Amino acid sequence: MENNIVQYKGFLDYSLLNKLLMDFITYVKDKNIENYYLKKLQIVMVEMLENNYQYTHRIEEKLIDENLEPEFKILRTEEGFKVIASNPILIEDADLLKFHLENINSLGADQLKVLYKETLKGGMHIKKNNAGTGLIRIIKVSKNKIKYSFRKINNKLLYYTLETLVNPK
Repeated sequence: MENNIVQYKGFLDYSLLNKLLMDFITYVKDKNIENYYLKKLQIVMVEMLENNYQYTHRIEEKLIDENLEPEFKILRTEEGFKVIASNPILIEDADLLKFHLENINSLGADQLKVLYKETLKGGMHIKKNNAGTGLIRIIKVSKNKIKYSFRKINNKLLYYTLETLVNPK
């Protein structure tokens, strides 16, 4: 059984990101969820929201006529919390993103640490052909693979969804 804890559909800004985070923290504290688990969830949540915000902000002018909005939600499951983020992406960006996701999903914990350090050394804010620290951190923290899908919208855009499970331990 899944319970919807946080759900938002629309374009993000940093004040909204903070509101979603605070709403989730309030829920977690009311449920007496341990601090370690809360920290893991916060990291995954922020990374997914940041990825969503930064990408859609970069291509926003191409989305105006499409009436497409990003979506974010957190579901409580028997296994933990499922964190899901969706947003439109340009078709031209999908192959590289899929390559990076498949690559980081194939790595073990030690290999992820090495890739994470190399990515940080290469510069977090420089556009490079690497997986990016956000996606790597999601896998490192959740200790689960990232599920992803692409749904074609038109000949320019896909709707991209990321999902990961954050377990208590």
